[in-house]
Amino acid sequence: MEISTAAVASLQQESAPASETEKQAGTQAEAPVETQAELQPDEAPSFTVFWDQGLHLQALRRSFTLRFAGSAQNESAAFSESGYETEFGALENGVQWRRVRLFAEGGFARHFTYKLQYDFVQNNPPNLKDMYLGFAAPKLPVRVLVGRFRTPLGLEGHTSAMDLTFMERGLISTFLPSRNTGVVVYADDTRDAHNLRYSVAAIKPQNNFDFTSTDLLGFSTRFSYAFAPRTDILIHLGGDYMHRPVEDTIRFLQRPESNLAPQFVDTGDIFSSSVDTAILEVALVRGRWSFQTEGAATWVGRPESDLERLLFWGGYGFVSYMITGEARPYRKERGNFGRLRPENPFFGPGSDRGRGALEAAFRVSYLGLEDRDALGGRLFDLTWALNWYATRNARVYTNVVWADPSLSAKSVWIAQVRLQWAY
Repeated sequence: MEISTAAVASLQQESAPASETEKQAGTQAEAPVETQAELQPDEAPSFTVFWDQGLHLQALRRSFTLRFAGSAQNESAAFSESGYETEFGALENGVQWRRVRLFAEGGFARHFTYKLQYDFVQNNPPNLKDMYLGFAAPKLPVRVLVGRFRTPLGLEGHTSAMDLTFMERGLISTFLPSRNTGVVVYADDTRDAHNLRYSVAAIKPQNNFDFTSTDLLGFSTRFSYAFAPRTDILIHLGGDYMHRPVEDTIRFLQRPESNLAPQFVDTGDIFSSSVDTAILEVALVRGRWSFQTEGAATWVGRPESDLERLLFWGGYGFVSYMITGEARPYRKERGNFGRLRPENPFFGPGSDRGRGALEAAFRVSYLGLEDRDALGGRLFDLTWALNWYATRNARVYTNVVWADPSLSAKSVWIAQVRLQWAY
């Protein structure tokens, strides 16, 4: 199969079905001249409903838009040491709903956007994920979000859980907050095959890290730079920094790269005054091959003047290969990787029915939570993945993980499968 390079040439912007506006524009271009002349602006439909990657509603001549959609992930895991009691709990084979989410998003008054997303899974537990109002500045590449949103930090951390290469993010995800309340400003500059994007956020600490304070403000900043020196190559570089004040204690803990496993490393509660995290991002895509790595360091400041800061660190690196020839889609408007659209979807109509897309990947991941008097342990993971993208919306993950924790006498093999449906 020929390697698709069109997406790479435009910084591998995510392939997506044409929008309704584009479809209507194309329809009008093919219509007879007299038909177009007869269509007056005042006669345009004031309310329309259609399906395009979700249920869309448009009103007031498209000055108000709304899209309903959702996603679901069901997974199962089996452990080589099933029943084995670790320091933090037993290893038990199981099945669970990892995520079940519904969201509504849209725009109004030309420059404003909004989103509301809720996760219904009991083991998470059910909680509000996103709720924000956005504003896109006219004639400027600047966008502002106010509300609850994913903190811009890290390449995997700023990528949707529906678009990851592996079932779980790398072990350094313990350093990354999920959602926080605050305000974030995004800006970007795109020229030819180059794209620079940066963001600054003021965030209110919440219970992602067991912070007890809800009154202090922190900040997070991220920049990413992507360029395509050749039509079949994309290079991504990024850097991140976060500072968050802590009023009382903080705790870092992590599972191996399986959500059905118990925690394998845990610092316990640490009396702290602040947390600073720095991340370096590198990614390379060349045709069907891709490589991605991130390194992270977290410094924990302590209120006692005679105690030095603690340093925890980790990183991961992975390589993936699209067996069926596609290239990982890069979204320059977000500075991360998006959802793959198979060239020959399995449920394609008629003669277009194909086999979908197939991807193989391998990752090495490490996390160290030991420094001075903090003895949270170390964890080393190897993960093999084989992913089948039946369509843009349906996907099957298979992961095999070998986890080696320093606090346990045994290493563990984990075989797991996830079924995903996402719009």
